[in-house]
Amino acid sequence: MTDPADLAHAVLLRVAEFVRTLPVDRIAALADGTAKLAVVDRARPAARSAAAPASAGVDADRVRTDLAAIGDRAAGTRYLADLKLTVVKLRALARELGIAVPSKAKKADIEHDILQWTVGRRLDSAAVSRPPALRS
Repeated sequence: MTDPADLAHAVLLRVAEFVRTLPVDRIAALADGTAKLAVVDRARPAARSAAAPASAGVDADRVRTDLAAIGDRAAGTRYLADLKLTVVKLRALARELGIAVPSKAKKADIEHDILQWTVGRRLDSAAVSRPPALRS
């Protein structure tokens, strides 16, 4: 098939099949222009992986809520360890939580940053704002 009209027809049929499988909110976003379809060359997987950052694989809102309820850094450290996240997934979790981590940070550094910005800052703030002990 070398006729441009035939190629265009075949492509439109494949796009229609794909769009039909999308959730309604995604179709609405395409219709109103807030989302777009992209052509991804399968011959270049590196370009595709760079465009789509990894997911943490856990619910970041749940992690944020759980860490907010934890009363000390040691318990927070155990909580993060129990998630058994790889460095890539920890980076993704930090990104989803809005926490910047250095590009060369190791696993322990990323865990420390996540804990500092969730549990640690709250504990530090509580300690600073605590009234001084009364002297007898």
